[in-house]
Amino acid sequence: MCPLLFQVANFPFPTPPEPTALVEAERCLKVLEALDSNGRLTPLGKAMAQYPMSPRHSRMLLTVIQIMQKVKDYSRANTVFAYAVAAAAALSLSNPFLTEFEGKNKDLDGLKQDEKPGSAVSERDLGKEEKMRIKKLKETARVSRAKFSNPSSDVLTVAYALQCFELSGKPLEFCKDNTLHFKTMEEMSKLRKQLINLVFNSKLCELQQNFSWPHGNLDDVECAWRIPSNKCPLQLNEEEILGQAICAGWADRVAKRIKDVSSLSESDRKVHAVRYQACLVKETVFLHRRSSIAKSAPQYLVYTELLHTRRPYIQGATSVKENWLVKYAPSLCSFSAPLSDPKPYYDPMNDQVLCWVSPTFGPHLWKLPLHGLPIEDEISRVAVFASSLLEGKVLPCLKSVQKFLAASPASILKPESLGLKRVGNLLNKMRIRKIRIDSCAKLRKLWNGSNKGLYEEFEDWFQEGFRDHFKDLWAEMQREVRLDPIERFPEKVKRRKRKP
Repeated sequence: MCPLLFQVANFPFPTPPEPTALVEAERCLKVLEALDSNGRLTPLGKAMAQYPMSPRHSRMLLTVIQIMQKVKDYSRANTVFAYAVAAAAALSLSNPFLTEFEGKNKDLDGLKQDEKPGSAVSERDLGKEEKMRIKKLKETARVSRAKFSNPSSDVLTVAYALQCFELSGKPLEFCKDNTLHFKTMEEMSKLRKQLINLVFNSKLCELQQNFSWPHGNLDDVECAWRIPSNKCPLQLNEEEILGQAICAGWADRVAKRIKDVSSLSESDRKVHAVRYQACLVKETVFLHRRSSIAKSAPQYLVYTELLHTRRPYIQGATSVKENWLVKYAPSLCSFSAPLSDPKPYYDPMNDQVLCWVSPTFGPHLWKLPLHGLPIEDEISRVAVFASSLLEGKVLPCLKSVQKFLAASPASILKPESLGLKRVGNLLNKMRIRKIRIDSCAKLRKLWNGSNKGLYEEFEDWFQEGFRDHFKDLWAEMQREVRLDPIERFPEKVKRRKRKP
């Protein structure tokens, strides 16, 4: 048990918490990356602790902040954050869409039957009228859900309904017209306002700039929230940002769609709802047809809870992508040994040397797409960086002189090439220094101290006929190493700017 939870376990409570509850709390905090594998509080965990709210909700909001801090000059940033706060409020309360209209005197919230005691309506006529009323309410509810529906998330569906509720001017009438539970919506609205005040008035803004909202203040976000729209204003890329944030907060509540029903029980095969296998339970769970994402029925989703009626139904579903599971729940993933094919590579935007691994997720070992992880072995890391450097993947000026190289840079990665003079000299010089040269930052540090470092070793990689031009190339290498990644590789930035 981690030190913090150990202190809780040993605190003299009048009614101490169950040990299993503490173990589950530790497991959850590790999944949320608030605690590291040794149970110590992470920087993210310290930031989460500044928000007096559920760890899941604070993780979600901080994930949006982290994503949007990397995006510069995005005019709709405050709209995204406004929806993130609304989603956090929506995730804190029950579904406001009314669904139960069966039986006598089952009234829609705020709607009363017109009949008074003693009215001259026969029981048979009352039955007909009740059936018609229920039928009308069901249709109204269907139309209401369709009006607010976001095909990527039940949570964003409720968030949009909340925005419309607050802007309606007549909240009670709005709920009647749209079959929404008035008290739930009212409480959700109050909670949204409390949450946004907590975010901007917390000590976090003063303590940790890495976790502060960079695109405006409370008034800016509220102003963006107050812009009316006759349909959900979120763009697809913004839905993805919010989907990632929800995934980060509920990454242990993942379900995968079951397409092969042959292994299911006979009763489960008869159910029309889409079947899923949940990460945390063994039984089959179902996506209700009323869910906003029922039509798309994604391969993976996260959910807020399971509602056990005759069968376990998923509540609060949000569609997620496979690569998000590795990104936001690495503690639930198992990784293969580094693969030789595809080959290791250099990522210029993050200045890292990575290898490909094959990940699986959760106790059911769901296979995920190949994923890049930092290479742990220093010798391999230096070799991959040296090869990438000569190929022009670190300093682009080297791309245009590939035909003048005396050997292929890929040969550096072949064990049989280690005996070659040019390979051995370059790698030995990059390894024997106090700073192992395995990143552009370290290369820059080397050349800041001596702009002739590795000169001879690099020159040896070029054909004799190019040696007269090598000084000019070296000068350009010295210039480019001091540039930011976005200046060295503007085309990569353009591709990223298409979606924040």
